[in-house]
Amino acid sequence: MNKEEYLKKLARLVKKLPEEDREDLMLDYEEHFRIGVENGRTEEEISEALGDPENVAKQIKADYMVKKAEDKPSPGSIIEAVVAVAGLGLFNLMFVAGPSLGLAVIMLILVAVGFAVIFIGILTMLSPLLQIFFPQYIHLPVEGGIWGTLIMVVGGIGVTVMGTFFVIIMAYAANKFYKVVIKLLKSNLDDIKKRTEVFK
Repeated sequence: MNKEEYLKKLARLVKKLPEEDREDLMLDYEEHFRIGVENGRTEEEISEALGDPENVAKQIKADYMVKKAEDKPSPGSIIEAVVAVAGLGLFNLMFVAGPSLGLAVIMLILVAVGFAVIFIGILTMLSPLLQIFFPQYIHLPVEGGIWGTLIMVVGGIGVTVMGTFFVIIMAYAANKFYKVVIKLLKSNLDDIKKRTEVFK
């Protein structure tokens, strides 16, 4: 594959990157060809040393997605980064993407459980009041009178506070988990770059 074919294919594969990043990238690869030719290598030798444009594009996209997830943290950006790195090979899919996505799903479920506990606590706390407006739907134990009502309100407050603490702890854990996943993805990409450098 000559220089023109290589750069054309690479440009097509990375067209979804931001324009400025794409232009810098294409200039870098043109520079690789220029320096290689000056050192007496053919365009075909240079393109072979650079690697298949499809693999190069996957790695570039993965780099970009990981940087984006690091700069602008969000559930969507971390999922995009994990999926992009997973696309680099079976090892990444099994040992990076799989466990990362599995832990993310578990954490989301735990946060949802925390919010459910908060909701139940609020309902329990407000149930004596709600019974006044919706007696046909809400049935409270008759025994206990004012003390029974007070126990329900205090119990509801306790459950709500417990759920709130649980959600706060999970949010803190999610933040730490996010940073660990970013570090893992970056380390994985660095290893891939080192391996590809050895083969060039």
